[in-house]
Amino acid sequence: MAERQFLLLFTSNHRESIVSNLIVSQLRRVCIFALVMISASAGVQAQSTTYHAFLWSSKGGMQDLGTLGGSSYALGINNAGQAVGYYEDFSYNFRAFLWTSGAGMQDLGTLGGSSAAANGINSKGQVVGWATTASGDAHAFLWTAAGGMEDLGTLGGIASIATAINEMGVVTGGSEVTGDTRSVAIVWTPKGGMRGLGNLGDGRSYAYAINAAATVVGASPLNSKLSPNHAFLHRASGTMTDLGTLGGDNSTALGINASQQVVGWASVSSFTPFHAFLWTQGSGMQDLGTLGGQNSAAQAINRGGTIVGFSDLSTGATHAVVWTGPNQIQDLGTLGGGYATAQGISESGVVVGYSKLR
Repeated sequence: MAERQFLLLFTSNHRESIVSNLIVSQLRRVCIFALVMISASAGVQAQSTTYHAFLWSSKGGMQDLGTLGGSSYALGINNAGQAVGYYEDFSYNFRAFLWTSGAGMQDLGTLGGSSAAANGINSKGQVVGWATTASGDAHAFLWTAAGGMEDLGTLGGIASIATAINEMGVVTGGSEVTGDTRSVAIVWTPKGGMRGLGNLGDGRSYAYAINAAATVVGASPLNSKLSPNHAFLHRASGTMTDLGTLGGDNSTALGINASQQVVGWASVSSFTPFHAFLWTQGSGMQDLGTLGGQNSAAQAINRGGTIVGFSDLSTGATHAVVWTGPNQIQDLGTLGGGYATAQGISESGVVVGYSKLR
């Protein structure tokens, strides 16, 4: 299916930045970022299939969050139940949104250009993502209700992206550097600005999540061929640890909690299939299993160790899921179509993501 093709494109090329030849720079947690970045840099039309953002809770089940235009995608949620993501406007641009139960979806604007996407939100309501400038470049942003959208700049290159923010306001993501189109994992702080985090061997790295201790997780190619790519954990002390795989070539870490539990996906044989994993310092990388199909991926984990993501079924459909441990998997279903993925989870277990409609 199309979602898996985009995931495979992401795996082989990874998420390098936009406006250059690095067109796969935001597939934030699996299937979206390729579409986002290609659209931002090349102006492609929206998908013909309609997707809607959803919110799931144990009491209410899966709730359609609607849209402000075409398809919508929820990528993150905070402990107050505020969700963020992006939707397609009627000109086929992507636009960042903030959703609340009282006000619904709110467009967060841009940095002067036509496109934006929100990737993460903390409990203070600080939102991060990327937005295009008046010149058409894409820059990482920090948005607050009081101050609006702030351009976080780059490491000297054309493009940057913010993928997550912790409770202290420390941001992670990626940026091109001066004179180089390769993307480097970054952290940004209000006092220190933006700095690079290093890599596992090739010069490229991609950061996707950060916890309260400013430990960052992501992926980095081991060589200039861009494969294999391995998941990494980068501690605030400056140490970057290769987390390995489940026996195949590639892995990517997409979520981390306060206990340094890491989740993501890893190939189990050569390139595919890929399975969701949970990594801990004591146990290493554990396979979380699937709903009977070939592939799965874990996108986020909360403080209690509840994990969300997606899994294939034996029927070929792909559903949003919750794991509470290896092979302890709950099917959250879809909004009626054959594809759904869970992207974020609050500390109370409220889940957001997106699903194909009927």
